Amino acid sequence: MKKIHKKIKAYLRTFRLFLGRFIIDKKPSGKWNRATLPKSKILFIRHDGKIGDFIVSSFVYREIKKQYPHIHIGVVVAPETQYLFKSDSNIDSLYVTRKRALFAFWQIGRKIAKEHYDIVIDLTEFLRNRDLVLIRSVKAAINIGYQQNHLKLFNYNIAANNEHITLDYEKALFMLGFEPMQRCCSFPNIPHNKELAIFCQQNLTCDYIAINFFGAANHKKFTSIKQIEWLSRLKAVYPKKKILVLTFPKVTQELKSSLPAGQYIIYENTNTIFDTIELIRNASLVISPDTSIVHIASAFNKPIIAFYMTSDPTNPYCKWLPMNNQNTSIYYYQHNINEIDIKSIKLN
Repeated sequence: MKKIHKKIKAYLRTFRLFLGRFIIDKKPSGKWNRATLPKSKILFIRHDGKIGDFIVSSFVYREIKKQYPHIHIGVVVAPETQYLFKSDSNIDSLYVTRKRALFAFWQIGRKIAKEHYDIVIDLTEFLRNRDLVLIRSVKAAINIGYQQNHLKLFNYNIAANNEHITLDYEKALFMLGFEPMQRCCSFPNIPHNKELAIFCQQNLTCDYIAINFFGAANHKKFTSIKQIEWLSRLKAVYPKKKILVLTFPKVTQELKSSLPAGQYIIYENTNTIFDTIELIRNASLVISPDTSIVHIASAFNKPIIAFYMTSDPTNPYCKWLPMNNQNTSIYYYQHNINEIDIKSIKLN
């Protein structure tokens, strides 16, 4: 019965996409001249709400302003990540998607259309009807997508590839006439946290390892048993180093109740990614299954131990791998991160 339900659900989803695209998918009617690029308005669609995606693509806004300071940059964002985009002084306008529904996306698209954007860039691989409604409602002359050559709505398209996501953003800007750029991450203007500064002075002045046990999906979460095993292994291999366990509000109490006291330190008042950035800044090694943590460590050029799910470790998906030049070890699993034998991980 479950299989039949899944098939019906998949069929209805396919039908909705087909019907929606039949109605929505039209060629852009506006005109844009490349000679006007220095004073154009570019809109990025970034309402995925993923912190890691924000960090790894943050170079784009900086590099645009470097080459053409008068270009106006707008970004469509999710409520949970708008504070990150607000902290980037290179971004001129933000538009927040309060509801993830087709009509709400049409409304925000109509609002943005009044600002007369010339270019829309959305490199999402899988687009829903609401995404197409948003992009069409903006009425830009140029729409750049990823692997969307089957859609009329996108008059510029990046072919499917297994290269790093930063290269896709660079290709999109090359299409518009930009010069080569530096693809290293930009950190936002981080607000000063006096309490965190005191914590770091008291606890993190000597050599320490930062470890994160959680990812966005359940298959990326180390179990309590594995967490304890990690701490024991790190203490055995690095007896003189402190172990900083990274956290966030939803899991702090869980960590405190399950981990053995005296084997780690934790900043209990970690509330935003800004706090995590500061905690990683001076670590000698970062261990994490979460790509946002991995990309922060990569931006600091830290040694990293990272974990990714893949069905084929010999040909992994490369778009979200770290970019740092330091020693980086990547371990792959097929279904759940707890498949990994912690004793097999090289630490020295």
